Amino acid sequence: MSSKSEQIKRTYAMGLLITSVILVCGLILLRQVSSQKERENAFYLYDTVNQLQTLLQRQIALDFQTLYGLAISLGHMPEKEILPVLKEINDNNSFLRMGLAGRDGRADLVDISGELHRNVDLSDAPFFQEALAGRAALSNVRGNLFGPGAVVYCAVPMHDQNGAISGVLMAANSVDVFLGILGMSLFENKAVTSLIDGNGAYVLRSSASAADAEEDIFRLGVLENMTRERVLENLQKNRRDVFSYTSNGAEYFAAYEPLGVNNWFLFCTVPATALSLAPKALWFSVYAILGLALLLTFFLLWRAQKIGNQYHGELERLAFMDPLTGIRNFRKLKMDAAALMRRNPGITFAVWYADIKNFKYYNEMFGYEMGDKELVRVARLLADGGGPMSLCCRASADKFVGICPMTDRAECIREFQEWGKRLGEGSPHSSAFPLVLHVGIYSTDTHRAGEISFMGMVNRADIALSMAKKDSTHTCAFYSESMRRLGMQQLELEGKMEAALQSDQFKPYFQPKVDIQNGNRIHGAEVLVRWFSDRPVPPCDFIPLFERNGFIIQLDRYIFTRACEWLQQRLRDGKPMLDIAVNVSRLSLMQDDFLLYYSSTKERYGIPDGLLELECTESLALFDECFADILQELKSRGFICSLDDFGAGFSSLNVLKDMPIDVLKLDMLFLRNSHDLKRERIVISSIIAMAQQLGIRTVAEGVEHAEQVDFLRSKGCNLVQGYVFARPMSEEAFNALLDELRDGPMPLAQA
Repeated sequence: MSSKSEQIKRTYAMGLLITSVILVCGLILLRQVSSQKERENAFYLYDTVNQLQTLLQRQIALDFQTLYGLAISLGHMPEKEILPVLKEINDNNSFLRMGLAGRDGRADLVDISGELHRNVDLSDAPFFQEALAGRAALSNVRGNLFGPGAVVYCAVPMHDQNGAISGVLMAANSVDVFLGILGMSLFENKAVTSLIDGNGAYVLRSSASAADAEEDIFRLGVLENMTRERVLENLQKNRRDVFSYTSNGAEYFAAYEPLGVNNWFLFCTVPATALSLAPKALWFSVYAILGLALLLTFFLLWRAQKIGNQYHGELERLAFMDPLTGIRNFRKLKMDAAALMRRNPGITFAVWYADIKNFKYYNEMFGYEMGDKELVRVARLLADGGGPMSLCCRASADKFVGICPMTDRAECIREFQEWGKRLGEGSPHSSAFPLVLHVGIYSTDTHRAGEISFMGMVNRADIALSMAKKDSTHTCAFYSESMRRLGMQQLELEGKMEAALQSDQFKPYFQPKVDIQNGNRIHGAEVLVRWFSDRPVPPCDFIPLFERNGFIIQLDRYIFTRACEWLQQRLRDGKPMLDIAVNVSRLSLMQDDFLLYYSSTKERYGIPDGLLELECTESLALFDECFADILQELKSRGFICSLDDFGAGFSSLNVLKDMPIDVLKLDMLFLRNSHDLKRERIVISSIIAMAQQLGIRTVAEGVEHAEQVDFLRSKGCNLVQGYVFARPMSEEAFNALLDELRDGPMPLAQA
């Protein structure tokens, strides 16, 4: 009996020891988890506030950018002509009103409705005084003098022809523009965002906080004195921070981030429960761990039995479910789709392959966590939207594959377009980054039943997807055999490209650049590439292909070397030198030895500085953060740096402001695709004027008509390149042309 009692005691002692160890370990672990959770939620709150900060700063920057562009364009106009122009411009933008104030502060304003307000005294307004001092200025929230609500003015200085400040160009935005950003749904619409000043006082509050009576953030709830002092110190020193407070027994977290204007801060407050930060729940877990320790033996026995039942289901989930979205993976789709088509041999199905346009930029802009949330939403939309016989999976990244019944191709496309519309409208950032769904579709009636496997159908849908992504007008495309033949042709070109480079099938072609300000003399040329195989291969067939497979790097370097050889021969023959421009692709620029290769090749051929021009596309300037540094290094090594195709893509005035370029090439799609020639010419004139003031030479490419040349000459454009003077020509023909002209004027091409 005593032995059994001792055994029981030892058992209890061992149980107590195990319980104590588990409890201590649990306390340590929970403390670490709590600290880590606090840090993660602080970072999460910072990231959310930073996204709103980016949207507000972008709105303000775009407003200033618009005013600066107008100030440059209108600066040389007589004052009496400016207001009618502003009235016309204001009809087509989102400003509530625009106007011009003289140095005395008397302003003439025009509303978006066209109503004029003359001789408005703004001389005492701080934003007017700051703009008159030569700085862009943003006003505090002001009452709307001519209507309901409140407004915020942005203002920039106007300069006369002598460079002196002649007045202030200003525009008013309704505070609803800022409230629209502040009122975005955050943390399931539980967060409240506002603008505050450096003393913590509210400047502007979103609709969610408009009913609050507090005058500043220090009256939100119970705040420790040390926290209050820290917050005030950080505000006065323009630093960001996160702090907590309690209100009505609930805990809240708040973050503030400097906005960079008017000593304003973006301020966001959110309940701790919305951040999943629940210390009470964590402490409750401690007690739960103690109870679990007492029942550990029984749990292990039960768990051992349970694992056997769950093991098979867990393996199946891991094997057939996408871990991010929770829908089936591609392996499971292949099995289910094959069974579906076997059970329904009389039904025509659409096998589709879809992805989201430029989704990697969405991740870069809003963060991968937000991107993952969007992928989950898209997966739910695609999985739930097709009916009981529709199947869908996430294949990889932002790519989805599925199968659904189809009765009519037009109706099928309308259905996918409706999915794409719902995808875009449901995005929380649809205004800043609209999501576009591209879909390639293979119809099972294209071939006889059993002739092509399901994997073959998916591959054909992928071919159709690649065509849909190239089409600027349609987002959906059905597979056809002509698409497959095109794919085979591209495979044939890939098989020939290496040998073609070795056998000099790629030829440099020169298109003259004509100086229209100095007697239409040839100033230089752009070296293009032509491929002469068994037949001439159009550049549109091989350039995009080489950019995708990486062969463009070798081709870029080959053409650059041929351009150096041509210049070296001119030097040896003692002939006049010309600027020679070659294109540099994004892939070439990203190579580690880019600078070394191009500069060493230039030195090997003995080409003097200032003769070789490297043309890079505008997209590089917009999406490559290192691009400006590379341009600066190229210039230091004697290269001329030019920006190609300006105006053909997402053109930004920041490119002109931030990039150290020597030459700006204007794509004359401005004129060819214009529905309003007058407005487009105003834009071109403004760009040329800004480039002149920044010391940047301008080249208009794609010019086809003599009247375009006359217009460009009148606006100060330096060079013209296009069919109006000459098409691209072989090296021999270009040499013959130079010998014939002997520095004389270049005649217009015959129509």
